[in-house]
Amino acid sequence: MANIVLVGIQGSGKGTQARKILNANPNFHFFEMGQRLRDFAKLEGKDSQIVKKCLEEGSLVPMHLIESMLVHYRDTHQNETIVFDGIPRSLQQLELFEKVFDDYFVIFLDLEKETALERLANRRIDPSNGMSFPADFVGDYSPFTGTKLVTRDDDNEAAVLKRIESFYHNTLPLLAEWAARGKRVYRIDASRSIEEVWETINVIVSAY
Repeated sequence: MANIVLVGIQGSGKGTQARKILNANPNFHFFEMGQRLRDFAKLEGKDSQIVKKCLEEGSLVPMHLIESMLVHYRDTHQNETIVFDGIPRSLQQLELFEKVFDDYFVIFLDLEKETALERLANRRIDPSNGMSFPADFVGDYSPFTGTKLVTRDDDNEAAVLKRIESFYHNTLPLLAEWAARGKRVYRIDASRSIEEVWETINVIVSAY
């Protein structure tokens, strides 16, 4: 089966829907660029500090670091279906991505900027798996893992706004590029409920 690329503005529900895809298809694998970079940023070393600074500022990470992560993942997951979240985010990243993974289709979670900001305000994260919980979630611990929920360091307002600006400037134009290349792109209204969005995604994925 082809790999799956999830694309959408911050707060569109990519991570949530990716986990639903994985729960329904336990033989699939999940490559979440953001979580991998956050884990890498916690390590010692010059490259880790560069990544940490990029995450704090909401800027793009250097290409050679992204390439190393993609190549390593490809080499350790041969002939397996992978769900990608957070990559590619620019035309330059797309060129790199297609050198490593060329068989994929795209699911675009379409969400307005204002709705995204509302969702991101005061959300919390399960640090053990990256699952996000909205501001109105009651409780301090994940009901799935029992892990204490935290606020991500890079979910501050300035970094969020910069990531959203980067999405419109760098990532949204990829939709036209994919169309020109004949890639399959499925647009889904991400303003609907989690379950409504999932039902549509499940139909798409099941078709393959």
